[in-house]
Amino acid sequence: MMNVCLVDDQRAVVDSLKNGIRWEKLPVDKVYTACSAREAKLILKNFPVDVLLSDIEMPEEDGISLCLWAKKEIADIECIFLTSHADFEYAREAIRLGSFDYILQPVRYEDVEKALLRVWERVCEKQKMQNMINSQRLFMEQKNHMFDVLTANIMAENWAEAEQLYSHLPELYGVDAEECQIYPALLQVVRWKKLRNDWEKKLVSLVLKNVLEELFYQEKGNVWVTGFREDRYWCFIQTTRSEFHEGLCSQYVQQFYDFIETNMDFSIAFYPGEAPQRGEVRQVFEGLLKRAACNAEGKKGVFWENAENQEEAGDQDAVTLAVSYIKKNLSKNISRTNVASYVHLNEEYFSRLFKQQTGETFKDYVMMEKMREAQKLLKNSRLSVSIIASKVGYDNFSHFSKMFKKITDQTPQEYRKVHEK
Repeated sequence: MMNVCLVDDQRAVVDSLKNGIRWEKLPVDKVYTACSAREAKLILKNFPVDVLLSDIEMPEEDGISLCLWAKKEIADIECIFLTSHADFEYAREAIRLGSFDYILQPVRYEDVEKALLRVWERVCEKQKMQNMINSQRLFMEQKNHMFDVLTANIMAENWAEAEQLYSHLPELYGVDAEECQIYPALLQVVRWKKLRNDWEKKLVSLVLKNVLEELFYQEKGNVWVTGFREDRYWCFIQTTRSEFHEGLCSQYVQQFYDFIETNMDFSIAFYPGEAPQRGEVRQVFEGLLKRAACNAEGKKGVFWENAENQEEAGDQDAVTLAVSYIKKNLSKNISRTNVASYVHLNEEYFSRLFKQQTGETFKDYVMMEKMREAQKLLKNSRLSVSIIASKVGYDNFSHFSKMFKKITDQTPQEYRKVHEK
């Protein structure tokens, strides 16, 4: 139902409209009346009004001016003008103000009733849209609250509660639990580039969220970020298995890190985590916290794996660390950018150093390691060739077969047949 305010400087006209229109046949709840723009403003300030039905020609302040004020003060109000002059200038001004209708006087009640029925359709559309916005706002508030409770349980080490909450997160996105992937990450601001820091924690959270959402937009990803301690933030990235694969994760993480390092007033250490399966929440989050604790020196960069001892890891040769990383992550799309970041070296310098110490380019070395692993699996397991391809980081089966034959001069099927026990 809607509320209507009738405005005309002649009381007789107002009374005629109020008594002559068949309000009982219209979706109208209350009808207010005013004989001047000043009286109408008092009504509009104190009562909810959906439609302003006003004469244009009034002394002191005309209906055009009243409508302009009403549109400014009450964004969703609809205006219908009444006038005794079929003047084009009036009509043009009414259209400019977004008036819903323009009715000539003397008014026929049927014309007003038809106009009110038409305006009711627009009011309903606006109400439906507002209800949708309110529902979305309520949904976001519920989601934010759930993530707040989750992170509070994680920091309090209430792992049973955290595990239970994590298992219910897919419901927030309306995604089947088996399809839903939620990747957690820990982010630490390790250095501010300016002496003066005017950034509040909420602003940092908002910036991080916006950048991550932009990156994961094509994968239909949802992002949530919260600060839980000074300069530390939990990030959660939700995707579905059908829209996303592991290889993209490292690519987007590196793009995210590069954007922050290039454009923001701060540098970060970023610790990405795997999407926990049932029963793995404690393991994943303790691993992320441990990874951050190991970075006692506050180095910037992307830290992909847990280090058992940061000092020992720091003493190892960068290429040795890189080789170890490659062998542990053969199932992923391993890029030179990611590995250079992992060992905290410039990408071009790392590439030259790797070739110098291994005798192979980074790309060739990774491919050979993947093919060696594939050979082992073909010899020693009954896994299908497509599964073996995925286990060495190839989503495209034909590409895997082509590369395998290039290295061994045999297709995977031929290789398996020759080496059958």
